Amino acid sequence: MTSRRRILLINPNTSRVVTEILAAEARRIVGEVAEIVCVTAPFGSASLECRAELVIAAHAVLETIAAHADHDTVVIGAFGDPGLEAAREIAKAPVFGLGGSGIRAAAAGGRRFAIVTLGPRMRPDIERMVAARGLSRQLAAIHFLNADVCDIASDRAAFHEALVAAAYSSAKESGAESVLFGGAPFAGVSRALADRIAVPVFDGLASALRDAMSASPVAAASSDVSPRKAMVGVAQSLAEHIDDFLKRRDDPRAGAIDD
Repeated sequence: MTSRRRILLINPNTSRVVTEILAAEARRIVGEVAEIVCVTAPFGSASLECRAELVIAAHAVLETIAAHADHDTVVIGAFGDPGLEAAREIAKAPVFGLGGSGIRAAAAGGRRFAIVTLGPRMRPDIERMVAARGLSRQLAAIHFLNADVCDIASDRAAFHEALVAAAYSSAKESGAESVLFGGAPFAGVSRALADRIAVPVFDGLASALRDAMSASPVAAASSDVSPRKAMVGVAQSLAEHIDDFLKRRDDPRAGAIDD
């Protein structure tokens, strides 16, 4: 019997309630097909609302990946995909993020899409994520709810009307042909509200898990354990992952996942 795929799902903020939302919805999605190991960032902010918090979260993501090596794929559970590119360099498994996977899903088939999310300071970063995937012309609108991650996570049902209204506005006024609810607290909301919204709706977690479930293994890690250089103030497991990447960086397969 083939063993179940083991997916490491990382909440890059320190909010336990967000971790619980991610874990519950992820397990509902994969059922018995895969095992979800959901981990909260060991340090950082309770929510990610600016670039500085994303940078700190990226470090936490890298440490978490290095500390949990026994997994087949990794999902970064935040819309800003903190640390995604660096994680793909050092991880010994394919890595996906809610932002990249969600954007691709919403834009599939050439659809014009809108993003409903949180944190207006993140607009430039969201626009860069879209542009990096060559999808700027398909982006119809970005709507920011007047709330933060902790507000949504503590009472998601209280924001259902605002989400439906934002989706309606996106389709009616901006011509969006699909809507992406961007952010960990929205995990499962697209399923709950789909019947109330006239266009297809997506959330990043479901999209990232689909990518994670279909991903092929990455190249095997180097067996050379001799240290390349010293690293100060970095967790030993993370230092070892970085060291291993530097030894295999000439392999074009290392970290080569295109989304």
